[in-house]
Amino acid sequence: MKTIDEMTRAELVRDIARTLARSQRLSFASDFHAFAEGRQLTLAGVTFDTFPKGPNTKRSDGDVVAHAIVMALAAAVNKGDIDDWFPDKGETGIRSIDYLPEMRRRLIEPEQLLIGNIDVTILCGELPRMKKRIPQMQQNIAEGLGIDLEQVHVKVSSMDGNDEIARLEGIEARVIISLWVGL
Repeated sequence: MKTIDEMTRAELVRDIARTLARSQRLSFASDFHAFAEGRQLTLAGVTFDTFPKGPNTKRSDGDVVAHAIVMALAAAVNKGDIDDWFPDKGETGIRSIDYLPEMRRRLIEPEQLLIGNIDVTILCGELPRMKKRIPQMQQNIAEGLGIDLEQVHVKVSSMDGNDEIARLEGIEARVIISLWVGL
């Protein structure tokens, strides 16, 4: 049996790494909404009924997680931003998370991309408490995009009173998505 010498092996590894690097796309997006009294908070399709504030927006349910995912997907394929892919600014009655399958069909599949991972960071004040709701958020994202649960990571960062997000009394979602050109 023939073996590859170290020099040839190193060249092959470099070539494979270059090919993979050219095949990967990374995208980042964030969405922020200030809170308003009497509005309902929904994050990744999970509604927080006991929290008295929600996003001060007219765009569907104001789900900053779903909105940031749509923006990251559009950026990854260089096809506009959320206003190009999301319903108009009127109340639609449709949950933002329900648009993820359509975004996959319209943005990801035509480009023959594979979703690698989705990493979501939710930034907010001390409330609402959401740690126990994270598994459902991850499930909703995975189902919406047709990917495995292990490909979705959601975490929460509670900000202290000196942070701009806490001072503004709002909520922000930051999303990083890795995509691969179909290999």
